[in-house]
Amino acid sequence: MAEDWAELWKLLAAVAAGALIGLERETHDKPAGFRTNILICLGAALFTVVSVRMADGGTVDRTRIAAQIVTGVGFLGAGAIIQFRGNVIGLTTAATIWVVASVGMAFGAGAYFLGTLGTLLATGVLFTLESAEDLIAHWRSIATFEVDFLPTNNVATLVERLVHEAGVRRKSWTVSKNPESVVGRLTVSGPAARLERFQEALAREPGVHAFRRL
Repeated sequence: MAEDWAELWKLLAAVAAGALIGLERETHDKPAGFRTNILICLGAALFTVVSVRMADGGTVDRTRIAAQIVTGVGFLGAGAIIQFRGNVIGLTTAATIWVVASVGMAFGAGAYFLGTLGTLLATGVLFTLESAEDLIAHWRSIATFEVDFLPTNNVATLVERLVHEAGVRRKSWTVSKNPESVVGRLTVSGPAARLERFQEALAREPGVHAFRRL
C-alpha cells in the first residue's frame, strides 16, 4: 500500500509539471498545449513506473521500456514540425514535447529534485526568453517578396540598387520572364525597420509593376 501511494505522488507530480509547462504553450495557442503536455508527462512517468515494477525481483532490464519512450516521443515531435512557405514551424513545440517526456521520466523514477529542476528550467525558458527572441528578430529578420518588374528595366541593377539603399542583405534571388513582365522572387534579411524601408522602396519604384510579401 505504501508503494502505491508513493507511485501516486510520482504521477501527480508529473501531471503538475506537464500542466505548468503546457500552460505557456496553451497561452500562445500552440498545437501541443495544456492537456497534451499533461498527458505526455503523465504517460512518460507511468511507463517509467511500470518499467521499474516489471523489473523488480527479476532479471528484466528496467530501462528497456523507459528507453522506448524516447522513440515514441520522437514520433510526436516529428508530427509537430511542419514546413510552410520555406520556413520550418513547430521546432519549439517538438523540443517542449521532448523535455516534458524527460521530466515525466524523472518523476516516474522518483527523482523529484531532478524533475522539479527540469520543470522550472523549461518553464523559465518558455516564459522569459520570448522577449529575447523578439529582440533578435527586431535586429535580424527575413522577408521574401514576389515582384513583377516592368520588362523595360535592367532588373538585376534595379534590385541591387534597392537592396543597397535600404541597407538590407540579399539572401536569394530568382527571376523568370514572360512577354509582359519580369517576375522575381527575392529574399532579404536585416533589421525589421530596414525591411519595411525596402518594402516602401518597392512601392515607390516606377520600375515595379506589383509586388507581394510572402
